Amino acid sequence: MSQTDNNQTLLSEYGKYMLPVLNFRDIVLVRGQGSYVWDANGNRYLDLNSGQFCAVLGHSDPGVSRRMLEISQTLQDTDTSTLTEAVLRAARKIHDCAPEMNGRIIFLSTGAEAVECCLKYAKHIKEKAGVISFDKAYHGLTHGSAAYSMSRDRIRPTVDHSYVTPAPLVHVDDEAETDRCIEAFRQTVDDRKQDIAAAIFEPIISGGGFFFPPRRYFQAIRKICDDNGIFLVFDECQTGFGRTGSWFYYQQLGCVPDFVVSAKAMGLGYPVSCVIANGNTIPHAKFAMEYFSSHQNESYAGALVSHLIDEIETRDLLDQNRASGAYLLAKLNAIAAESSLVSAPRGKGLMCAFDLSATRRLDSKQAGDLFCRLAQQNGLLTQHCNLGRTIRLLPNYAATREDFDFFGTQLKATLVMFQATLDQTL
Repeated sequence: MSQTDNNQTLLSEYGKYMLPVLNFRDIVLVRGQGSYVWDANGNRYLDLNSGQFCAVLGHSDPGVSRRMLEISQTLQDTDTSTLTEAVLRAARKIHDCAPEMNGRIIFLSTGAEAVECCLKYAKHIKEKAGVISFDKAYHGLTHGSAAYSMSRDRIRPTVDHSYVTPAPLVHVDDEAETDRCIEAFRQTVDDRKQDIAAAIFEPIISGGGFFFPPRRYFQAIRKICDDNGIFLVFDECQTGFGRTGSWFYYQQLGCVPDFVVSAKAMGLGYPVSCVIANGNTIPHAKFAMEYFSSHQNESYAGALVSHLIDEIETRDLLDQNRASGAYLLAKLNAIAAESSLVSAPRGKGLMCAFDLSATRRLDSKQAGDLFCRLAQQNGLLTQHCNLGRTIRLLPNYAATREDFDFFGTQLKATLVMFQATLDQTL
């Protein structure tokens, strides 16, 4: 740390103007390059979550910079009823990445907005108000998207017609647990089928604890939805656009949804999301309900999405993400074999996690906060989820084995400090 603590100076001078929606970190970032970011004191950190899972080609990627400069010198904004060449080309590229969907696309700004848009149309088309989602779901923080998330009980006013089904809290297929959850979904549909327009699921449950409902579960849910005239929606805000080693994770499940919602990676660090409507199951005629917002179908969104798809294809990043994820997961497994503090390493492609265990007198949230603070002291920016029980890692697609080796070394150092702090609580 430098003699003058520039982080604290900035936070003290300007922090009072920020709405305190979170307990912000005690650092202020000033620049990033590749997998690393630097704070105002010049300290370097390995960013294990590519920003908020968004800067998937790394920070300050020159190709992204060039594309943003080009679009900024071309066309800033259009009215909502006018399309641009960039948007049309990007929509075609997404269509070709997901041929099973025969999709039609709208570009929006955030994942929550895309969820709202998708469910609005699902309800409109079906002329029903109900939506069913996992008990461990996370679909956003707008009033509507949160109403179908694990925060639903804290939404005021509550949203009617929000139905809950248990998520299979498994990392691999547990036959009994999977069957139990399928039957619970079937029972809710049987009880409410006259009211349910859509079922929305994260195909990999992230914020709720990093669980992987098996192929068999989603294939059964697909059939139940088909039998009862319910749209199946996959929220692929985190899993979409290559992170798991396929363009979309539904392609690994053998289960084609009626809608896909995606965000994060597709914007390369900028606010871009989309809804993909399945052209085989969603009417092709103009929707009777119009949709318009200030930043839909933006030229910069189309330019960024096209650039990402081109980079993934040119650099063979789908295969690379699978290989990089396997390398990272192997490193986590090796550390778990040595440390009682790390359990259940798991992942798909560059979407990995592990649980913190043996935390003794600290509750899970305290333990998660402590771990992330100590990791930061060791040059790692990490995040916890699942009320602090789980550390999740969603690094950028260009992260190298050297980056993961550095992570492994610093994770071990963090665990030593973590254990020492836990010992002091006895």
